[in-house]
Amino acid sequence: MVEKGIPSQDDKVVGALSHAAVLLPMWGIVVPVLIWVTQREKSEYIRQQSMQALAWQILQIVLFFVAYIPFILLIVSDVFFTTNEQLESFFLQFCSIGLIVLITIGPIIMGIYAAVRNLQGHDFTYPLIGQRVRTYLEKQPREL
Repeated sequence: MVEKGIPSQDDKVVGALSHAAVLLPMWGIVVPVLIWVTQREKSEYIRQQSMQALAWQILQIVLFFVAYIPFILLIVSDVFFTTNEQLESFFLQFCSIGLIVLITIGPIIMGIYAAVRNLQGHDFTYPLIGQRVRTYLEKQPREL
């Protein structure tokens, strides 16, 4: 049964666990999936928070690989196409590594923040995807 209103302490903890799983990049995606599958019918709060955590971690993985592609291309181009612009190539690789670090650490910090907000009992909405997830879930029929 889906209940509305103020989340219980258990709901807060389960919601926080879904977000805190971001600490395990790539593997942490399993936790929000398990929580959503097993707990979505018990609480609207858990349903919303676990689906947002899942979407956020999927976005993190996609962005990581998208950021990694230029780095790999730069390495491959240096190996096969030796040029005199070594400083330029080094700068591009350095910027690419910075982008990878930013895309790895930024979502982890946001996930930890979301977990803390959930423990405090506040509803959390991620930037970029949170409202889309909410809209999607509102259109889906709720199972009782």
